[in-house]
Amino acid sequence: GGTKDEDAKNMFDRIGKKVLDKVKEEAQTYKDDLKGNLASSSILGELAAFSDPCNLIKNEGEKLLALRDNPCGNGSGKGEDVSRFSKERVDEYDEKKIKDNKSKGGNNEGECAPYRRLSLCNKNFPNMNSNDSSKAKNDLLVDVCLAAKYEGESITLNYPKYEAIYEGSGHTPCTMLARSFADIG
Repeated sequence: GGTKDEDAKNMFDRIGKKVLDKVKEEAQTYKDDLKGNLASSSILGELAAFSDPCNLIKNEGEKLLALRDNPCGNGSGKGEDVSRFSKERVDEYDEKKIKDNKSKGGNNEGECAPYRRLSLCNKNFPNMNSNDSSKAKNDLLVDVCLAAKYEGESITLNYPKYEAIYEGSGHTPCTMLARSFADIG
């Protein structure tokens, strides 16, 4: 008696809300420090007139590619195509990783996630000036926009191959793109 919570769950919910509210409030202080601005990117030059990343990639993608190169390439400079997706890297979740994860047949094979990248679209990242955070965050926005463009194209191109191997998997290109970018985090 005498507590303001009905049970332990309510107590943890109340404490969790306080923590979340405090973190959100503190995050507001630094939010703009992480926000990139295309118009301030050192990569773009005359293309900096675009403030919308989607319009920049759609309308000026080829010019930008000439300035920055394909972020999903292999970095060798020899122009070879990189096999970025492979069934060898399909994530299988077995009983050791997820309890009670049985396949449709009831055995312990587990479910599979869609193709995973063998390499990230981060070839251009080492070229960023990490000593100047203002410059780096703006250039990073450009590189992330390029990576998203090429990642989407790569998934679209490889999706029929994946679907042929794992027919009826239920993994849509949107799911693949979401998981692909989740790999970065």
